[in-house]
Amino acid sequence: MLTEEEKRRIADFVGLGAVRYALVDVDSGKPVVFTWERVLNFETNSAPYVQYTHARACSILRKAAREPENADFGLLNEKLERELVMTLAGFPDMFIEASEYLKPNMIADYANALADKFNTFYNAYPVLKADSPQLSDARIALTDAIRTVMHNALHLIGVVAPEKM
Repeated sequence: MLTEEEKRRIADFVGLGAVRYALVDVDSGKPVVFTWERVLNFETNSAPYVQYTHARACSILRKAAREPENADFGLLNEKLERELVMTLAGFPDMFIEASEYLKPNMIADYANALADKFNTFYNAYPVLKADSPQLSDARIALTDAIRTVMHNALHLIGVVAPEKM
């Protein structure tokens, strides 16, 4: 249960993040069309959606309550797991391109795409109750890498990456 102070703090960073994300998410050559329904959407392409996904990854890691010591990344055989690894590997190049071309919307688009893939993964494959402890450790490590990159992407566009929502 959240205290009133925690609820207010969450409302503040979600609202501020929603506005910042909405402004950054638009290509600088296009007009900004602002609607509260779009910027506060918890289902896709908004700061609250990406923030909630980050908080979900943090929740999984809290529940794991362990460092993945026996992670065998060769066990990440599912197509979606490989796509997530490749998406994570593309973050530095995407950041360089976004910086060189002054396109912060690329970072917002990346964060949203990563959130989409992670949410699909989370709904399809058990992380903590995987078929083996080694697979669970590999998925915990993957979740932690996703959390780290999502945190960095949100930070780059001035949006809080919460651990709880």
